Amino acid sequence: MNHFVVSAAIAFTFSFAVSAVAWLKSPPSRLNRILSIYWFSIAFWSFFVGTQPYSIKLLSPFWWGWFLHLGCTFIPVFFFHFTLVFTGREDQKFPRSILTIAYLMTLIFNILNLSTKIFTSEIVYRGAYAYPQPALLYPLYFILFMMLVVGGTYFLFVDLSRLVLWKKASVKFLLLAHLLAYVGGMDNFLIMVDIRLPVLYPYGLYPIPFYSLATTYLIWRFNFFSENSLRDHLVALET
Repeated sequence: MNHFVVSAAIAFTFSFAVSAVAWLKSPPSRLNRILSIYWFSIAFWSFFVGTQPYSIKLLSPFWWGWFLHLGCTFIPVFFFHFTLVFTGREDQKFPRSILTIAYLMTLIFNILNLSTKIFTSEIVYRGAYAYPQPALLYPLYFILFMMLVVGGTYFLFVDLSRLVLWKKASVKFLLLAHLLAYVGGMDNFLIMVDIRLPVLYPYGLYPIPFYSLATTYLIWRFNFFSENSLRDHLVALET
């Protein structure tokens, strides 16, 4: 079994499901919508990883690689955007400036990937998987990815630590699943330079379903992402 591809296909199924749950949650909120788009970007990217034996032939290697990166480049941006709204930091000047720059850089990356070979180049085949060869600007994207994910996760850790214990336990599980999913996802960067770490390759994407289930649980059990921000939860707990 090609676990690298199968795990991505499973990740797509669960990611798309939680995206739909967040979008259809009633009453709708802007936070739900951003959360839904974030999960949809994960689903979009994992779809092209999980269907690569077929989608490369159907779309051509160029378009497969472009759609693959259209999804993955927006994942950290939507995550960071979600954390700013959720923690009430969207109106703070510095985080807001970072978010604007991140959106602009991501658009530029995808435009360059459409018209040049300085972001990614040709598709490389390694038997069990394929990937676009990273080019000159790709390390800049990786740095941006890490900055946004680490920054957004830090905001969540700082503010979620103030929740009461009965709600904090569920959120801790979400954060643990979040960290495992992103650590596992690093495998998809490593294989682009032909590095295959034991366990991480080819099983890195298997934590994503647990991440999606933890998110879905908080949506339905606590209506956790339907308020304007995490600060609304904290104020409610203090009053």
